[in-house]
Amino acid sequence: MMFRISKSTLSWAGVAVAAILFTLAVPRAAHAVVAALVQVTNTAASPVISQGIGNQAAQIVEIECGYVPHTETPLQCNLIPPTGVIPSPPSPFFTVPNGQTLVVTSVDILSGSAAGSPCMSPALAQVLTIVPGAQFAVARKSWIVPSGAGTVHYVYPSGILFAPGLLITGVANNTTACTLTLDMHGYLTTQ
Repeated sequence: MMFRISKSTLSWAGVAVAAILFTLAVPRAAHAVVAALVQVTNTAASPVISQGIGNQAAQIVEIECGYVPHTETPLQCNLIPPTGVIPSPPSPFFTVPNGQTLVVTSVDILSGSAAGSPCMSPALAQVLTIVPGAQFAVARKSWIVPSGAGTVHYVYPSGILFAPGLLITGVANNTTACTLTLDMHGYLTTQ
C-alpha cells in the first residue's frame, strides 16, 4: 500500500514550517528595530538624565542645626556645602529658595552632642521655621529622641516638604537640658 500526500497538504505543511521559522526569527529582528528607535545620544549640550531627581548631585542638600540648652535662641541652621566647610560668617538660617521646594528624606539627631555622650533622658527635637512675613517661629516637625540613644536616624521615603521662601531657623529641645545636633538630608526640586 502506497501512501500519497496531496499537493495541498504539502503546501500547508510548507506554510506551517515557514510560520515557525518566522516566529523564531522575529524576536531578534524586533529587538534590533526597537533598539534603533530608542537609541539616545548623551552629549554635554543635550544631557540625558539617568537618575531620579533626588539622586542628582546638584540637587542634594544637607542642613545642620544645633541646640545648646539655657540659651535665648537656638543655634542656627546652616546649609552644608559639598566641601563640608561652612563659610565664615555662616548665615543665620537656611531659606528655601524661591520657586523650589525642599524635600527632606532623612534626619539624623544626636542628643548630648556637646557632652560627648548620649543624653540620659528623652529629648523632644523640633525644627523651627518662619513663614515669610511672620514675626515668630513655629515648630514644623518634631521627634522624640529616646534616652541614651546617641544618634537616631529617621527615614522619610516620600519626604517632608518645606515650602519656597520658608526660613529654617533652628532646632529646639523642649524637654531636657541636653544639647542637640540635627542633620537633615534631602534635595531641592522646582515646582
